[in-house]
Amino acid sequence: MGKRHDHFPLPWEALFSTIRGFGFGLGLYRMLGFRYAAASAFLITAGQVAAYSRGMRPTLDYAAARQFRFSGRLAWGTVQRTVGYTAAALLCSLLARHLEHPWLFAIRLGLVTGVVTAVAVAVIPYIEYFADNLPERRLGVFGIWLVLCGFLLQSFQYLAVLLDLRVT
Repeated sequence: MGKRHDHFPLPWEALFSTIRGFGFGLGLYRMLGFRYAAASAFLITAGQVAAYSRGMRPTLDYAAARQFRFSGRLAWGTVQRTVGYTAAALLCSLLARHLEHPWLFAIRLGLVTGVVTAVAVAVIPYIEYFADNLPERRLGVFGIWLVLCGFLLQSFQYLAVLLDLRVT
């Protein structure tokens, strides 16, 4: 947010949290149904807004660095997110009441979220440092390769029809 602000105002963070909760609920909808997905989206949004209002933000202790970082506050945030997602999954299981093993699913969901959070928090500052210090030519070549990969992926559907490939 620049030099004058260290974060967005809470209404904007609530909007971002809503988008994240909606995306998470959308991912759960097909597997677990609408009630579970809607409850999960609501709980994730509410939990994230509560965390933001208490100072736990993605930019907490963030700095582009040459080595991997994982401070105590980031570790505590990862533990809180793991426990929060596990608790939200258990509450949603009580509402939906159609999971065979709600505890196993909740623990798996919480642990996967926690592991992904821990890895992202430790690795992303290094990746950003690397990208910020990449020579312009290399960055341009990397961008061209990304564009070409995008064209190739976009063309795959047409190539599959032309070459009469079975995709199912």
